[in-house]
Amino acid sequence: MQIKINDTITDERGRTGKIINIGIATDKNDIAGEDGVDAKEYDTDLNYTGAITFCNEENNSTYWCYFMQIKEVNKKAVKIDLTNWIG
Repeated sequence: MQIKINDTITDERGRTGKIINIGIATDKNDIAGEDGVDAKEYDTDLNYTGAITFCNEENNSTYWCYFMQIKEVNKKAVKIDLTNWIG
């Protein structure tokens, strides 16, 4: 699955929030990627170790989870009204 900064995700615990950091591990002893590379996007199919930090703006809480704990990326359909564009 593709993830990007500002995507809204839900983890396996049911916590939902907007991704604010993606850390990819560069050392086998740093599985959360805290000392690794910060990325703007990542494809979890690459199977690197690392973690994301995400923020729930409704309750002003910040969480983190490993890549493997991301349950889904929440995509919302964007509606664009083209019926009144002349104005």
